[in-house]
Parts: sequence; structure tokens; C-alpha cells
Amino acid sequence: MPYNLKGRNVLVTGGSRGLGALVARKLAAEECNVAINYISSVERAEKTARSIHDDFHVQTFVVQGDVGVHADCVNMVRKTIEALGGLDVIVSNAAWTKFTAFGDLYAMIEEDWDKVCPQSPLSFLMHTVDFGLDMWYGIVLGGKC
Repeated sequence: MPYNLKGRNVLVTGGSRGLGALVARKLAAEECNVAINYISSVERAEKTARSIHDDFHVQTFVVQGDVGVHADCVNMVRKTIEALGGLDVIVSNAAWTKFTAFGDLYAMIEEDWDKVCPQSPLSFLMHTVDFGLDMWYGIVLGGKC
């Protein structure tokens, strides 16, 4: 039996452009309400949210935050829950990268790697675990199932 996403509330980190925006649109097409996280361009995030709302008639919400910053992660989840009335799914898409010549293993310095690692999906989960295990059992392990 396929999993029904209709009515689920989803937070997509890095959801204002690129792959994140595409994922947000696909989820909205399945009738999910979508919170779109952005780090710097509120205009792009609002444009993406407006387009999704107009095309799929679902609730949308934009939320600023850096997935590499603990307080921002907690705030993103908290604001999403407040705006959408709950949170069922987190798509941890946001990332930082430095474009370098393919194959040049030394193109990135230690400080570059320090920017990459805090933005991993596991890092996002660890940043938001402050909500406690009871909430996580509901969100991560079942939501409204």
C-alpha cells in the first residue's frame, strides 16, 4: 500500500530554489502543506511559496534559518509547527558547497570542510532534538500515521 502524504506538514530545508524547490513542489502535488526554509533570499523563498500555493492550493510558509546553527534549527521547527499546526516530515536538503576542480582533493581547506559538516542531515536532527524524545517519536517515527 502506498504511503498517503495528503495533509502532511513538511519542512524542506533549502527549499527556496534548486532541488529543494523541486522537492517542495512534488510534495505539494501530493497535497502536503510545505514550509520552505531559506538562508538569505526571502524574496526567492516567498516567490517559491506563492507559486506552490497558487499551483497546488496547499498551505505554504517561509522560514529563515541556517541549518548549521543550533538555535536556527530549533526555531525553524518551532515556527513550522506554529504556522502549519504540526510537523510530520523534515526534508533535510540544505547544504553548503564550494565548487572546485573535479579531482582536486586539496582545493578545499579545513575551514571549508568545517562549513560542510554542520549542515548534514544528522546535524539538523541533532540540533532539533531539544524538543525531546516524545515529540521526535511522533514526528520522525510516525507523525499522524
